[in-house]
Amino acid sequence: MADLSTLLAKEASNEIEAILSEANERAAQITAAARSEAEAIVAERERRAKAQREASLVRARSGAQLEAAAVRLRAQHEGVRSVFEEVRRQLDALVADQGRYPGVFEKLLDEALAAASDGVAAVEVAPADVELARQALARKGVSAEVRPADDVKGGVRVRTVRKSAVENTLYDRLAAMEGELAAEVSKVLFGAKAE
Repeated sequence: MADLSTLLAKEASNEIEAILSEANERAAQITAAARSEAEAIVAERERRAKAQREASLVRARSGAQLEAAAVRLRAQHEGVRSVFEEVRRQLDALVADQGRYPGVFEKLLDEALAAASDGVAAVEVAPADVELARQALARKGVSAEVRPADDVKGGVRVRTVRKSAVENTLYDRLAAMEGELAAEVSKVLFGAKAE
């Protein structure tokens, strides 16, 4: 009986060792699977974090580029605007220059008279230019009423017999050409990339 008891104990011990060995092997498999899953989760989170970081960098770079473009456009606009303000100051100086302005005025008057093909009823000029207009019309042999007009500066407005008007002033010419000239001024100020 002692042998049977020893045999049973030995057999039970072998069975326990086999169960423990199988349990250890299963635990190792579960641990390896958990470790692999954890590594996959960490790798996925790192990949997402990297993608988010790259997307944030792209957004920040795009935002910076847009802001830089806006600053550049504001600078170009301000530069072009200041050039046209300077041109207006130069026109003001020309209109005030009694040595140069009468010749320019007479050319503006000639062009307006030529465009008024249906007869001249009146010539409207800035109040300071009334006498200048009278003298120029007399030299040309044109008899028309000369009227002061506060809204005419740096040129003339010719009223025709048919009640139409031909306006020819330095300031109107500048305003008419400003859109066309703005691109050229911007190109001169800021180079070819200003477009």
